[in-house]
Amino acid sequence: MEEAQQQDQDNKVILHKIKTTIKQVYLPLASTLALSFSILSCSEKETTIEEQEQKQYPLQVIKDAQLLRSLNGGVDIEVKTPLIEMYSGDSARMVSPKGIEVMFLNPDLTSKAYLVADYAVNYNNSNLYYVKDNVVIIDYKEQDTFYCQDLYWIKDSALLRTDLPIRRQSSAGTDYGDGLRATESFDSVKIKNPHGTQLFEEND
Repeated sequence: MEEAQQQDQDNKVILHKIKTTIKQVYLPLASTLALSFSILSCSEKETTIEEQEQKQYPLQVIKDAQLLRSLNGGVDIEVKTPLIEMYSGDSARMVSPKGIEVMFLNPDLTSKAYLVADYAVNYNNSNLYYVKDNVVIIDYKEQDTFYCQDLYWIKDSALLRTDLPIRRQSSAGTDYGDGLRATESFDSVKIKNPHGTQLFEEND
């Protein structure tokens, strides 16, 4: 009987030691994991804040804008856009995310050519206009309509150019090209590698 009681007492002592050992091992481990998770969470929040701070927001927003360019005392270009977002810094630019309309004018203010696109950006430091998405150019003098994916308007050299495929629709038919070069005045228009169908009248 005494042996059984002694055995039972020994078992309780052993069980108590095991529980104490478990607490000593797992409590610090649990604390370490909790601290690591806390540090990781803070780190993730800091990264998110840094990313938000790096995201640039427009310095100024202009709605329903109409811009006029004057050359030699007369207006030669009229630009209309429903929205302009102006950014500053090293990449200072004016963005028209909702599209743009450009009217090229003759000295008597009649329309020389018309350009429309779904997106445009004017880089202030490089004097470059870039338009893209559903770009359409109408040359009123030649009655030609050009369709392309994008267009670079280099204002210093008064040159319009694209190296992407273009399509021209005219009274003579439809032809295609691998690019386009045109002066801002549309006095010179060149299609790169033209191909397609054009109709010509034969002289009697």
